[in-house]
Amino acid sequence: MKRLIAGFDIGGTKISVSLGTESGKILGKKIFPSARGRQVKESVRQLKSALSALLEESGFGRRHLLGIGVAVPGAVDPRREGVLKSPNLPSWEGFPLKRVLFKEFQVPVWIENDANAAALGEQYFGSGRGIDHFLYLTISTGIGSGIVANDSLLRGASGLAGEVGHMTVVQNGLLCPCGKRGCLEAYSSGTAIANYVRTALRNGAKSRFFRNIKLSEITGRLVSEAARTSKDPLAIQARRTAADFLGIGLANLINIFNPQRIILGGGVMEHVEYFWTPMMKAVRREAWPLSLRACTVVRSPLGTEVGDLGAIAIVLDQMRP
Repeated sequence: MKRLIAGFDIGGTKISVSLGTESGKILGKKIFPSARGRQVKESVRQLKSALSALLEESGFGRRHLLGIGVAVPGAVDPRREGVLKSPNLPSWEGFPLKRVLFKEFQVPVWIENDANAAALGEQYFGSGRGIDHFLYLTISTGIGSGIVANDSLLRGASGLAGEVGHMTVVQNGLLCPCGKRGCLEAYSSGTAIANYVRTALRNGAKSRFFRNIKLSEITGRLVSEAARTSKDPLAIQARRTAADFLGIGLANLINIFNPQRIILGGGVMEHVEYFWTPMMKAVRREAWPLSLRACTVVRSPLGTEVGDLGAIAIVLDQMRP
């Protein structure tokens, strides 16, 4: 009998519901906006409806469903019933998501932090296959990470391992959205890159590319475009600065975990002009040579499907011998 896996990739702005196979082939996918505020129950109704529709469209019934993997932004509660804490989706905190989904579909449901899930996606379908020790980092609006050690996901004492975006890289540095100062996320994320340009413009910096653009419209993606297509000096400097700090962070991780591989994904890594070279220069400058010799740094091959494949991999990881 055909065995299928459902993956729910729940994000701060959108939710992706996918139906796939154990080999990672996506048979169908439905995407809709995340409900914020008090609308969590409506989002869960959409989750259930989307999966039911995918099963019907695939020609397979619920009896073919092996399990459901749910990737969520934020901390998962210790019993893995739902979201413990999520700045992006506060209304989901405390909602009994696992129980509700199990009641509807009568199959095992597992919930995992989204960066951890992405690391599992790399382990089963991407650049982590056959690698016992690796880290996956997503460099996007924020910075998240999943750590695989001895071929197993490292969750930590309370399930919060992998928050590398909140390691301190500058004492009393820039304010991070988490409330701390000097976090890697405050210097190397897409948000940080946009903030660098906004701050420079407020302080009188000149830029042809940005001169007719409102500060509120500047994003990390736009800065990347300015650097790549217009060779804008301010945009180039913003990316180089962020890359240098990221390289420092990666070197710290190499020194601490001695991984075989670091895999980088997320929006900032879609284009690496004026980023990869200064990042690797900082890695080589800061990492302990013996540890660096054992490690390669690569971009994720999974692209925009890493969230869907990560959610599917949650089930595979839980069911492996």
